[in-house]
Amino acid sequence: FADLAITSPGEYYKEGEGSLIQAVFDERAFGRSNDQIVQDCLDQLHTLFPSSKQLNCTWSSVVKLGQSLYREKPGQDKFRPQQATPISNFFLCGSYTYQDYLDSMEGATRSGLMVADEIVARADGPNG
Repeated sequence: FADLAITSPGEYYKEGEGSLIQAVFDERAFGRSNDQIVQDCLDQLHTLFPSSKQLNCTWSSVVKLGQSLYREKPGQDKFRPQQATPISNFFLCGSYTYQDYLDSMEGATRSGLMVADEIVARADGPNG
């Protein structure tokens, strides 16, 4: 869960309008109706945050993306490309590249830091 009114207030906070909750579900949600997915989300919120039972859901939107992430399973890291490539001054950056996290915002950030390290190392020349 993420409360977008807190994590991204410039875009999502509106005075007096409460929170905007984002939730991510796995593939089991595809067979469920949008109304049931919203209810599942509310049930989990109420379990995790009991005080939320006093609040009302004023609107909802369900977006189903079938392949927004690659399937993570054992042995797949060998297929993720490194940030540095064999092409001079050409680097790859993104959550899909090889780094310590799964395909996520954190993984994309980590990949960006790794690319920056590669660029700085090359800018310093062969003697560092």
